[in-house]
Amino acid sequence: MWIGVGKGKGGAGCTTSSLELAYAATRRKRDGRRRRVAVIDLDPQGNATDVLEPESRRIGIKDALAPDQPLPLREVLVPTVWDGVLLAPADRFLANRAADMDPRAVATLRRARLSGEIEDLVDDVVIDLPRDIGKLAAAGLLGIEHLFIAARATVWGAQGAEEMRYTAEKISEKGNPELSIAGYIVTAYEGTQDSSRVLGEIENCFGGLLIKPPVPRCPEITEALESYHTPCREFGGDAESVADLYQAIYDRLLDLVEGEK
Repeated sequence: MWIGVGKGKGGAGCTTSSLELAYAATRRKRDGRRRRVAVIDLDPQGNATDVLEPESRRIGIKDALAPDQPLPLREVLVPTVWDGVLLAPADRFLANRAADMDPRAVATLRRARLSGEIEDLVDDVVIDLPRDIGKLAAAGLLGIEHLFIAARATVWGAQGAEEMRYTAEKISEKGNPELSIAGYIVTAYEGTQDSSRVLGEIENCFGGLLIKPPVPRCPEITEALESYHTPCREFGGDAESVADLYQAIYDRLLDLVEGEK
């Protein structure tokens, strides 16, 4: 499965969702072994790259997206400290890559998926999409099959989710008919009167695509990922209940996809 996690506004929990879905995938089996995952960090901030601590940062996703003499995607995937997870790292030069990406470079990840270029390496691909809806986001959206949109239960968060939905629908119409929205993940939910109101508005807008329950605000998530570079489940405490939510989200999608085969 090729999965993307996108947002329209910063601070939506997109990277957390990407990493936790990737970890959830490794806890499931395929052909008697644990599933293997590639995380593609398309966010120039590189937060997912920092958390996963790749074996090397000498090459990265920018090299696969280069307009001239690009590297194959499989050659930019490197091992990480998370068992079963490979990474196409982001670095400070990724933001500049969008300026020189031509249409062929933008379609790199779509070609990789359709050709099965890395099927012998991984079972799932999770793409952490950037906030800015430009060429990097388009490259990710062209590559994936299933999009989760992460949003906070705020007015700006809901607006960002709608912007990402609009962009995804246009990409689906123009170049990636396999793309569908798998669900909306509301993150850092506090249950206040205002956030409850916005959550209701999001449900009215997106209907059954809203994933329930929302992911609660949990300071231990930040501690686990940012400070200890550890999946929430392995960190334990309240973070483990958050891991349960992401496991359920991944399992539901996996069951749906396998049921369609």
